[in-house]
Amino acid sequence: MSYIIHMKPTFYHRTVNGPFEDPVVYLRLLREKRALLFDAGDIGRLSAGEIHKITDVFVTHTHIDHFTGFDRILRVILRRERPLRVYGPEGITKCVEGKLRGYTWNLIEEYPVSLAVYEVSDSSVTVTEFSARSGFQRLKRGITKNSETILNEPLFSVKAACLRHDIAVLGFCIEESVHINIDKAVLMERGLPVGPWLSDFKAAIRKGGKGFSAVIEGRKYSMNELGDIVRITEGQKVSYVMDISPSAENIERVTELVKGSHTLYIEAYFLDEDRDRAFQRNHLTARMAGEIAILAGVREVIPLHMSPKYKAFPEKIIEEVMSAFKG
Repeated sequence: MSYIIHMKPTFYHRTVNGPFEDPVVYLRLLREKRALLFDAGDIGRLSAGEIHKITDVFVTHTHIDHFTGFDRILRVILRRERPLRVYGPEGITKCVEGKLRGYTWNLIEEYPVSLAVYEVSDSSVTVTEFSARSGFQRLKRGITKNSETILNEPLFSVKAACLRHDIAVLGFCIEESVHINIDKAVLMERGLPVGPWLSDFKAAIRKGGKGFSAVIEGRKYSMNELGDIVRITEGQKVSYVMDISPSAENIERVTELVKGSHTLYIEAYFLDEDRDRAFQRNHLTARMAGEIAILAGVREVIPLHMSPKYKAFPEKIIEEVMSAFKG
């Protein structure tokens, strides 16, 4: 009997801090030796090795609890060849430049590191580069029309929604194009070995499969000849929304952004009994977070970024989110 070996998830994601601390989510890409970071607050719990894998940082906004970890990221990757990409709302370029200007860079001309900053607004995305070789001087690379998808690769894409928290903020979702499972039983029956060719095969599937061929143990195989070893299923979708005003427009945009997510990380700053305070401080309540999750049809909701005033009874926040989520 044939059976499918379900491959491990492509996205391994986790919170870095507790619910009353700086909201940060670390997402590792399986077999890619690469990670993404959602918000860059306190990242003291991440090892240098984990930080070194970060290729893209998605910043909701630059309040200190969402951006103070940028300095540590920069320090760890200073000698890295691979550029760091930073995505954020209006003003992110100025904030990154301000961080860079806070240090003296007279000894780094030979360092390879560079940063590309993507400033996302409702109408456009402005790209600016900062390179160690030029002492991190600002170099504008161009402006493109905002198409909602701010990063598009064969393995996954990232979308951003422009929101408000009195200031401009972004919400993010990352979605795997497809999830590819290899039927190990069929692989064994056909005498095909496990090896690097499988990674090339899966990459070709994500790109449409045209023109793919692989030489396996001396024989050339086409895409059609390998079709029976693969099962294609729905890709993962993970969303991240922090610090938004509880306005109808924000909620509508967030609901559309996170629709169908496997996991939604979302702020739950106040209890609903403090709804007036939530409107004054431009935050969601726990009930609102749960309602967004159920309205968007997400499968799992993880509340973060709770007000310190509830430290003595965090279970109330969790209960309120889950009560609304379970409907």
